[in-house]
Amino acid sequence: MDLKEARYILAIAKQKNMGKAAESLFISQPSLSKYLKNLERQLGAPLFSRIDNAYIPTYMGERYLHYAEQIAAFGEEWDQEYEDITHKEQGRLNIAIPIMLGSTLLQPTLMEFHRRYPFVTINVMEEVNFVAEQTLRNHSIDLTFYNVHEFPKLLDYQIIRKEEIVLILWENHPLAERAEKKPGYRYPWLDLQLLEQENFILLYPDQNTGGIALKLFEEYEIQPPVLLHTRNSQMSIQLAMDGMGAAFAPASYFHSLEKNRSDHPLCFSIGRQPVETTTIAAYQPRRYLPQHAKDYIQIIREYCCSG
Repeated sequence: MDLKEARYILAIAKQKNMGKAAESLFISQPSLSKYLKNLERQLGAPLFSRIDNAYIPTYMGERYLHYAEQIAAFGEEWDQEYEDITHKEQGRLNIAIPIMLGSTLLQPTLMEFHRRYPFVTINVMEEVNFVAEQTLRNHSIDLTFYNVHEFPKLLDYQIIRKEEIVLILWENHPLAERAEKKPGYRYPWLDLQLLEQENFILLYPDQNTGGIALKLFEEYEIQPPVLLHTRNSQMSIQLAMDGMGAAFAPASYFHSLEKNRSDHPLCFSIGRQPVETTTIAAYQPRRYLPQHAKDYIQIIREYCCSG
């Protein structure tokens, strides 16, 4: 199995359609079909079953794809390292990131990266959640940015920043006058006990902010009513600003949405200690990181420090 062969079969498996696979490889459909037919003849067994016009891997195909993914991953790393060695400053950067974090972290920094590396193509794969799992499965992803309260054990990572998780309420909420200034907290501090009967809009517990919310409720021994669970951070923040209920979010998420509104929604510090989340850049263990990826991590760090 060579690199070209691995990439061809991986494309068919990904697209499940010969035409789309050929298009993604920039070759003709008849050429790709002939290539697959010849390979299956050499192997003495089919790699795909044709089911409802879709190409579904056989058991032989699944085992082939297992090794093809590894060969393709090494091939991509070699391409990147070769570009670094020859100082061509070309290539690509595949990034996986939650949608809201992409808006607050990537959008303000991509122009600076493009200025330094005008010939590097950037592919941003925005996910609602589970970006860490995407990185483990998809060897084409170079960097994954996401917020954690527990660091990953199966990925290498670098810490980008720490930021406060805040409570969001709508303008003129009656509890606002109960907030107080406290040393060590950036925003007016509000006792969560006061929100025991408040309606909440929460992210799911397997998401970073959703898990933090449940820990806070447990710590304060409260069980406030939850009107809505969502995986969409922006939705939870906007609904809280509109007055549907209270929400938790990283402070940067709040400020990115608050500045576009005509009213003045509120955010508060909470917790017996400041509640923080950590943003990391994660990647496959022992993966070669091209220089442009390392530089982009530094660009983002500098942006976070300047904010």
